Parts: sequence; C-alpha cells; structure tokens
Amino acid sequence: MKPANAGGNEIGPSRGLDATPIVSASAMHIAPRGAFPALTLDLSVHAGELQVIHSRHKERSGDIADALLGLADPGGGIVRFLGRAWLELGRRETFELRREVGRVRHRGNWMQTRSVLDNLLLPARHHTVLPERVLREGAGTLARQFGLPGLPLDLPSECASDDLERAACVRAFLGRPTFVVLEHPMAFEDCEMLLPLMHAIQQLRRRGGAVLWFTEHRSHAREASLTADHHLELVDTHLIDFEPGG
Repeated sequence: MKPANAGGNEIGPSRGLDATPIVSASAMHIAPRGAFPALTLDLSVHAGELQVIHSRHKERSGDIADALLGLADPGGGIVRFLGRAWLELGRRETFELRREVGRVRHRGNWMQTRSVLDNLLLPARHHTVLPERVLREGAGTLARQFGLPGLPLDLPSECASDDLERAACVRAFLGRPTFVVLEHPMAFEDCEMLLPLMHAIQQLRRRGGAVLWFTEHRSHAREASLTADHHLELVDTHLIDFEPGG
C-alpha cells in the first residue's frame, strides 16, 4: 500500500501537472463522530477521473462528502471546488457552483410526501435554468438507462428499494453535472445496476466530469475493470491507496 494519490491510472482526458482539480482538499479535518475518530485528509480529483473509496461506514462517507461539497465546515484545512475555496464564497457564488454537483446520498434523501418524479426534478429545477421539457426528457432517458420502466410517479414509500436506488442515480446524473458523489449507491455487490451505473460514469468522464464513489463493497473498490484512477480505502484515520485486484 502507498499513501493516497501517490499513483494511479491515467484514465480520461489528459491534463498538465498544473491543471486545476475539480475538487481538492488539503489537510481537511473531519471531526470525530461517536465511535469514529477524527480524520485529516488530502484528496484531489481531476477532470475525467473516477476515484473509488472503500468505506465501511456510510455515516463517515457522508461526513467527508459534506465537507468536500461545502455543506459542512471541515474544521480545518481548505477545500476548493473548481479552484475556489468554499469558505471564501458568498451565498450566490456557492449556489452557482452547486449547479455543477450531483449526489447520491446514502440515506436516500427522499421527500416522502412528493412523488419520486418530483424528487428527481426539484433539485434540477432549483439549480439549473433548463426548461421543464428538457429536464423531463433527460430524466426519462436516464430512467431507461438505469432499468426503470419509465418516470416513477409513486411516492418513495410505495417503491421497491432497488427502484429507489436506480432513481437516486437518475437524480445524481440529471442536468449534466461536472462532479458526482456516489455514497453507497448499491446495497448488493452483484446488483444489476452496476453496468448502467458504469455507463453513466464513463459518459460523464468523457465530457470532462469526475466521480467520487464511496462503497462498502470491497469487490467494487478493488475491481480493475472500473478503470478508476485511484482505488482507496478509509482505514481508521487515513485514506490508503492500493492497487486494484489486491
């Protein structure tokens, strides 16, 4: 094993050594939570990259994602998105940058009184200026790609758990985001959603976006066919970089 970001596969668009990362964290501090110790992390995700993190604790994955996306004060260090430090931005600038982000939250984050379709469209309506027709067409295309029969009109409580997993991915990739964070998107290792998810990831990478994928499944984190740039593992208070298949 070697320190995180000490190496990796050069996949996706070529870049110079001084290229601005999509997201970077320098000495980012994550406060302790219950039995989880404090973390201090360095991380850099560039255009075209996929980085996969094996994390056994979904709550800790969410803490890291919140700090990287400027939704929580890291309590130390500095986090930049597209070269701009979250803590130095005003509300309007922060809002504009968050248009570039898609996310699957490990808790689902569903509004139980609204249909799944409304749950899919509301973030895009809030953060983009795309017409409703374009959003619905994009959602329908992604829904079919992820194996849904159509746009889900039921309430979240009326949907099967695997359909909600697929819908969460539709929401994350809707609107052509630049950066997508996947927090434990699949409950099972052999999920049929793996192939459509990899297709969506590769499409985003080809157009210069990037993905950070947290998974509790060791087989996914170590799978060489994912063509990830870094395979990482959260161990105690550190991120460890390892070779796939190891």
